[in-house]
Amino acid sequence: MPRRTTRNSLASEPSDLTDNEGSLLAVILRQQPVTAYQVMRIYELSPVASFNKSKGGLYPAINRLRARGFISAETIEGDRRGSERLSCTEAGGEAVKQWVKDLREPHFLPIDPLRTKVMSFNLLTRDEQIEWIVDAKAQLAAKLEEVEIYDTTVEIPFQALVRDNAVSGIKSRMQWLDRLMQYVVKGGEAA
Repeated sequence: MPRRTTRNSLASEPSDLTDNEGSLLAVILRQQPVTAYQVMRIYELSPVASFNKSKGGLYPAINRLRARGFISAETIEGDRRGSERLSCTEAGGEAVKQWVKDLREPHFLPIDPLRTKVMSFNLLTRDEQIEWIVDAKAQLAAKLEEVEIYDTTVEIPFQALVRDNAVSGIKSRMQWLDRLMQYVVKGGEAA
C-alpha cells in the first residue's frame, strides 16, 4: 500500500523539532522564565501520559534545545544548586511557530495502544476479554475525572477547546469499548 504524504499549506518548510521537543519548547515559551524543575512539575501534573516526565529525558532535551540556540539560560543568583531560568530565544519562538504549523501523518491517526492490543484479542479467553474491557473502561473513566480536575488547576491558551478535545477523545474511546463489549458478549457478531 503506498504511503500517503500530508499536504500542509501553512508550513513553508517542515519543522525539525520532534513533537516532544516542540511541546517542551512551547511550555518554556508560555511560562518563561521557568526552571527545568518547574517544567518537570508541569509535566508531572499533566494528565497526558506521553509527556516525558523523567529527569533522564527532560534535561537532555533541554540541553539539545539549548545547543541548537532555541533556549537561553540565566543562572539564578544565590541558588546553591546552580538552577537556571530558561527562556525561549527568538529562534526558539520561530521554531515553535514552525512546529505548530507542521502537520504530519502521525497527527491524524495517532498510535492507540488499546486499539493495537485488541488486534491480539484472540489470545484471550472470552472472560479475559470482558475483564480487560471493564478494566480499560474504568481506567478511562478515571482519566476523564483527572482531566476535569486538571482543567480547573491550569490556564492555557484555547483551554476550553483543548479540554473539549481531551474529553471527547476519552468519551469516544469509552463508546468504542462499549461496542467492543457488545461484540464480545454476542460471540463475535457485529454489534
